Amino acid sequence: MADYFSQTVIRPDIPRTAMTALEYKVLGQMFDHEDVGDDVYFCASHGPNDLLFLDLAEVRALLGEDEGVGSGLADLVREEMAKCDPDDVEFELDMSAIGFEGIFQDIVQRSALDYVEVEAAWTCSKMRPDGFGGAATLITADDIESVSTAGWLDEAIARLSGDAPS
Repeated sequence: MADYFSQTVIRPDIPRTAMTALEYKVLGQMFDHEDVGDDVYFCASHGPNDLLFLDLAEVRALLGEDEGVGSGLADLVREEMAKCDPDDVEFELDMSAIGFEGIFQDIVQRSALDYVEVEAAWTCSKMRPDGFGGAATLITADDIESVSTAGWLDEAIARLSGDAPS
């Protein structure tokens, strides 16, 4: 069996003050992270985690700290919490609904950051043709742009064969 990895690095380090308490909590569960002074370095040695389990009481408290701050993550969490039973103490949050890109875009929109860049290396424990590559994503206040090595190669090959759009 092959193991696939998506090693990921986020740059620049994100100022702690640019994130809501909930964003910091969620990003800290999605990524490995390290405090660097007043900033936070995010990375993922195996790939970002997109299935989180959150304590309801803690999340309610974090949302209270962030009251009045626009956040797509907070909106998603409130929606998911509304589906919980009154006896639940924990809930599951599928981050594929918003993705870490949306969280970082909210942070850029509210902060002095001009952008956040994400680089990922896709590797595999076996030499499989579909197990290698990478991607780069640039997140600005207005846009999220991504390119993968496979996509770039497809475009370059199309240009060589004259099939590329002009």
